[in-house]
Amino acid sequence: MKRVFVALVVASLCACGGGGYGSTAPKTPPPNGNTPPPVGGISVSNNYFSPATKTVQVGTSVEWSWNSCTGDPYSGQTCVAHSVTFDDGTTSATQDHGTYSRTFSTAGTYNYHCVTHGAAMAGTITVQ
Repeated sequence: MKRVFVALVVASLCACGGGGYGSTAPKTPPPNGNTPPPVGGISVSNNYFSPATKTVQVGTSVEWSWNSCTGDPYSGQTCVAHSVTFDDGTTSATQDHGTYSRTFSTAGTYNYHCVTHGAAMAGTITVQ
């Protein structure tokens, strides 16, 4: 009888993780849909690009990162899908997280917008 009781106690402790009181295991928050803005890049947020205008040299790659999720990753978030759609037809996927990059090989002005929001969410890249 004593062995059965000891076995039950050991099994109970193992089932609970055996961490005891005051466990110091780090708690990793669930991921949110936001991507850190790239250095020198553009953030795709809810209803705007930041910065909305940018000037770069020929041959420069510009990266956009999606930061359009709001709310708490523990209790639920809302992420809005956006795109980076240029007037010349080049476009990113319509997405609610991630990144997109474009290299500008020719000088000029490149206007773009979000396919979801149209002209209300627009930006310009000037390539010199």
